[in-house]
Amino acid sequence: MKILQLLTLSLATLLLSACVTVYEEPQSEALQANAEVSEIMNFAHPEPRHFVGGQPKKNEVAELADAGVDMIINLRSHAEMNGIHEAEWATENHLAYYHIPIAGADDLTKENVLLFHQNLWLNEEKAIYMHCASGNRAGAMMALRAAWHQGASTEEALAIGERYGMTSLRKRVEELLSE
Repeated sequence: MKILQLLTLSLATLLLSACVTVYEEPQSEALQANAEVSEIMNFAHPEPRHFVGGQPKKNEVAELADAGVDMIINLRSHAEMNGIHEAEWATENHLAYYHIPIAGADDLTKENVLLFHQNLWLNEEKAIYMHCASGNRAGAMMALRAAWHQGASTEEALAIGERYGMTSLRKRVEELLSE
């Protein structure tokens, strides 16, 4: 009888293990950015749910939405947005939209970085396109966020910033991180 129970248990275990599948998170369409989206100036995909680059045109906002992006974080100043109706384009395409105006190095403040961090943190499950004119400010904000809110070392933060497009703001970011 014990042998029969052991065989039954072994068979049941074998059958159950054959039925077990490894769960893989479904790959978001956002991970498959199409060619039109990648034509955005300095377009990059530095993390699975993060896209970065320059100012998208109206049709590119629609293409971002089609690619699976859920939210846009705009880091351009109000003056730069004169005549660009990105908030409307985002709404038309059912995208969440947040604007943190960063005109330059002087706007890389702890308050602005905190707003940026909160938006990313509260929307961590969403695919997010963050931009300025070229990606430079987005990269600087990511570097400062990494250091000030995520515990990254200066070197790690600078590497993150560069991966996200930081170029000419690197010197200012280094200064802020050394304060």
